[in-house]
Amino acid sequence: MIITVISYPSNNINFSEDVGDSLLSSELVKYMWVDLSEALTDTYVEIIYNGVTKTLLIEDECRYTPIDIFFQNKEGAEQVLTFFKKATESLAITSEEYESTNGQPLNGFHQYIKYNVQGKQSFKVNSGFVKEDKNETFKQLLLSRRVWSYVDSKFIPLNVSSKTIEYKTKQNDRLINYEIGFDYAFNEINNV
Repeated sequence: MIITVISYPSNNINFSEDVGDSLLSSELVKYMWVDLSEALTDTYVEIIYNGVTKTLLIEDECRYTPIDIFFQNKEGAEQVLTFFKKATESLAITSEEYESTNGQPLNGFHQYIKYNVQGKQSFKVNSGFVKEDKNETFKQLLLSRRVWSYVDSKFIPLNVSSKTIEYKTKQNDRLINYEIGFDYAFNEINNV
């Protein structure tokens, strides 16, 4: 069986994958990721599988840059979750200091000198409005030990810093939006 993905009208995305005719789960495609940033001038994408055509409309989010977060789900498969709304970054710095006897501050010498300076970046990002059935996906993201962001064709290792999640429902919250915190899984100054 073949899965075909084509973007229209310019066909900037055009590829096919053979998923085989096996019923073994290790030989079947479970997730297929299509990078829509490759569809430069196209307005929609058609995915054809087993005689069924699914159409995805491409809409630009002009205000915020989407962030793709990949994580290992409960079945061990890599899954992607795209966050579409506001993201805020921060930097936490740790250091130690000692009092110097090198000279006087009047002559430009530091009386207190910092050493062992280290920084660690983190960010919080909002999902944008999602359906209630995504609650399980957010749960699996928070429970995952392996998380990455995909930036400039590179996977950047992350740790989820959010420790709790309050599940939202359409009945109680109307529009469901989650804010999740992430820490980069490395220091700004690599001293290893």
